[in-house]
Amino acid sequence: MNNDHELMIALGRLEGKMDALIQMQRIQEEQIKYHEERIRALEHYKSFAMGVAAFVGAITSLVISYFMRGIK
Repeated sequence: MNNDHELMIALGRLEGKMDALIQMQRIQEEQIKYHEERIRALEHYKSFAMGVAAFVGAITSLVISYFMRGIK
């Protein structure tokens, strides 16, 4: 009878620890999802900025080339 009681207590502790682990895993999954969203936004911004920089560089090159032809 005493062994059954100890077994039930141990089982309850085990269930509590499993519940805590499951909760921790859910929190980590939410954090990973949040970080993925932030990284995706940063990558999108970086791509946009690189495109704008390439466009500005091309336009600047054309303008300088145009004025250099006028100097000769």
